[in-house]
Amino acid sequence: MQARRSFFIAAFLLAFAPMALAQLPVQTPAERAALVRDAFASAYGKALIAELGKSLRRDADPACLSDKGLEPGQLEARGRDILVKWGTNVADGTASLFDVKAYAEHFPASAELERLKQNAQVKRYLAIAEPARQAKLLDTIFEQFDRYVLISRIKLTGVSPLGTGNEELLGRDPTDATEDALDKFIASSKSAALNRFLDLSDQAVAASAASIKKEQAVLAGPHTFFKGVEADLAELCIGYRR
Repeated sequence: MQARRSFFIAAFLLAFAPMALAQLPVQTPAERAALVRDAFASAYGKALIAELGKSLRRDADPACLSDKGLEPGQLEARGRDILVKWGTNVADGTASLFDVKAYAEHFPASAELERLKQNAQVKRYLAIAEPARQAKLLDTIFEQFDRYVLISRIKLTGVSPLGTGNEELLGRDPTDATEDALDKFIASSKSAALNRFLDLSDQAVAASAASIKKEQAVLAGPHTFFKGVEADLAELCIGYRR
């Protein structure tokens, strides 16, 4: 069981890797909330929310919708708000699994890494990398949301592309194209600042891994970050499987 839980938290951490994981221990709640909002506003995020809307319209109880005065067309936007809310909880909960003091001790070059983000080549690198970072975060949120829904016997069809094998959504994942673009950019760049940034990012990721509160991390599971989402789903007339 411990090995399975360790794998679970590793999946969460990989969602923020490499650049976001490097700074997750020291990000503010506002920065984490913005990270989640921006991910859902991306093209891939919108595609996932559109699929969530289909699931909500398919599985919502018609009589309940009538009683609440809800139109099926309203469910997608309401569902998006729920996933943004609970996705932010994922980011905040994951950040709480790091010992900030230990992170600072393992990575004294944090200030230099932040300064390098102002370099033009580094900014370009980060802009190119952003779609892949957002996709990893979105995939993790939906994978764990779907797991919680399944475990809790909530009547809602899964959305996660990896869990459902949805070829259309898998095809919209920008990760492969982003990684190809990054490889080309790095190969063509002569920037010493970018090379230093990449080296420090690797160090920051290692420092993050070393600062995880292992006793808390091994206890993490879908219930850690999504317990209570059923109340929000009930407001959209999503109940339990019989």
